[in-house]
Amino acid sequence: MKSLKCFLMVSLVCIIYQTGYTQKTPCFKRKKICNFQYLTNCYEKVAFDTASNRYYSRQNLGSFFDGTCTTCHRNGVVEQQITIIEGKRNGTDTSYFPSGCPYSSQTFVNGVIHGTSTSYFDSSNRIKSKVNHFMGSLYGPFIAFNEKGDTLKYQEYENNLLSGIKKEYYENSKIKKIVGYKAGRLSGSQINYDQKGNKLLEVNYLDGIKHGSWIYYFDDQNIARTEYWTKGQKNGSFITYNNLGKMLSEKYFKKDVPTGIHKEYYMDSKEKHVQVYGKKGKLIEEYRFDEFGVKEQILEYQGKKRCGFKKKKTEEDSGGATMD
Repeated sequence: MKSLKCFLMVSLVCIIYQTGYTQKTPCFKRKKICNFQYLTNCYEKVAFDTASNRYYSRQNLGSFFDGTCTTCHRNGVVEQQITIIEGKRNGTDTSYFPSGCPYSSQTFVNGVIHGTSTSYFDSSNRIKSKVNHFMGSLYGPFIAFNEKGDTLKYQEYENNLLSGIKKEYYENSKIKKIVGYKAGRLSGSQINYDQKGNKLLEVNYLDGIKHGSWIYYFDDQNIARTEYWTKGQKNGSFITYNNLGKMLSEKYFKKDVPTGIHKEYYMDSKEKHVQVYGKKGKLIEEYRFDEFGVKEQILEYQGKKRCGFKKKKTEEDSGGATMD
């Protein structure tokens, strides 16, 4: 039994030793130094034409560059080494900070970026962002991180346009916002949260315009306001509440046109301001109350008299005789 324990202890020590020994050294201690005697300097030997997206040889004007060239930082550390085939950038390469730590890694196919590209924070070598391309176009997820490794942003692309879910986070990776996109336009629901995870608002879009319910919340999750939209037009009730759940205002619309009775209230729920709308959104009556309940008529209703109310005809009106 003692020999078994001894064997296990020795094995554990060996594992710990090997783990520590094989652990990677800091990236700045692995920096690559430019050997100007052997490298091909990109700035001196290669010219890039943005119009054609091709690399040309400075020595043989008009000829595509073929081979590998290197750029260097002022401190002599390798900045980047790229491979060019028939004037087009190809293969996977890595860029470096002056410290020697990786700045980014990316892959090119026939001159266009393709696949997953990764950027890094200096010294720590932690990932800063990851983005995906398909033959030059943004396609797939993009993820951004802070230096602690917390996710800050996640969004999906298709043909260079936001398409799918976009998420934003607070620094502790707690969700801040969830938004839907389709072909670069807001589509579907959007929900915003505070740092405690409570909803701030919940809204909806269709092809980039307001569509459906819009709800705003107080910190205690009571509803502060509700709105209803149809393809960018107000269509339904627009109601505002105080933090006690009592109504502060109510308004109604049909295809962006005000309709019915619109009211504003004091905090004690007594009427404060009233507007009445008729056909085609015309304001036909308006009045308000002061804090003591005294009514002030702003616009008096001028429509038809109520049923049963008729003006009596005089004898003169009816053509009858009059008395002297």
